[in-house]
Amino acid sequence: MKSFVMTDNQKLAFDAANGITREGYTKEQLNEAVRNAVRDACGGEWNYYKFMENRYKVFAIMAEILPVSMHTTLAGKFDSFAEFKDEALYDKPYFFVEDNTVYPVYTTARGNGDIERQKIVDRNFTIATVPKSIKFYDELDAFMAGKMDMARLNEKASTAFSAYVGELISDTIYNSYAAVGTNFRNTGAFDTATFSTLCDHVKAASNVDAVQIFGTTAALGNIADGFGYSDSARDKANSFGYYGEYRGSSLIALPQAYRAGQAGTFAVSSNCLIVLPASEKIVKVLFEGEALVNMADGMGRNDMQPEIFFQRRIGAAAITVPEGKYGLWRFA
Repeated sequence: MKSFVMTDNQKLAFDAANGITREGYTKEQLNEAVRNAVRDACGGEWNYYKFMENRYKVFAIMAEILPVSMHTTLAGKFDSFAEFKDEALYDKPYFFVEDNTVYPVYTTARGNGDIERQKIVDRNFTIATVPKSIKFYDELDAFMAGKMDMARLNEKASTAFSAYVGELISDTIYNSYAAVGTNFRNTGAFDTATFSTLCDHVKAASNVDAVQIFGTTAALGNIADGFGYSDSARDKANSFGYYGEYRGSSLIALPQAYRAGQAGTFAVSSNCLIVLPASEKIVKVLFEGEALVNMADGMGRNDMQPEIFFQRRIGAAAITVPEGKYGLWRFA
């Protein structure tokens, strides 16, 4: 994400989200320090009138720390295969895809330089973003009594946005199946020979010696090597639900979660494996512009319920070059 020198509030939020203790602070004390920053913005005293007088200072603090807490959550889950950028509004950054073509070497007579020359062509692309928003509300009495915890609302917003981006990353990968080269995708029951060939195509196309295989625990559980496994490997599979390696390639379980507002519907497909060169980030995620935080104090509503509004512009895309930056296997 954006490379910048973090403000004091952002450092507090970052350390709190990571559980880092510093200067004698526990995680809860760091969260309390964020709350104190909100309180200080209201002149050191929290009440309805002090807040209304200083609310834009409070919103600025919340907008300041929201991207930091989001990045902390996302990096821990998706940093292996997703690249994040956080840019100013209308600053359309380019994501670069290196040319991975292996060019031919020609045999010529001495003194003859008349051969076909090759142009190294790297690709780049931009990502369209759309505004994504969430709104919370509470009772006016709770708000006026200072019981509407702004730091907690900010944490809830960060969690919601992070869950949405996680779903976006997952959907972006799985929806790219048709655009991946034919040598790099397969549908059907697991077959060792075919899967090994797919892995070899990814290695050859990316010029790497090893790949990583991602999937949910259920998806990884479909992988079984015809060579057989040692007792210790079987014990590990019994403990985790899948074997730790497939012919030298690490198997890595993706975290599973429900889709927001759809309890019982998984966010990550258990019907697909992702074969990825180590350190290759196939999904690009863009956050554009500052986080927007605002509030309606409830006085204009019949129920007099104040609302807090959060918004970020977000977009994502997957690398889908025909030569194959990654491979996908769908189970029938």
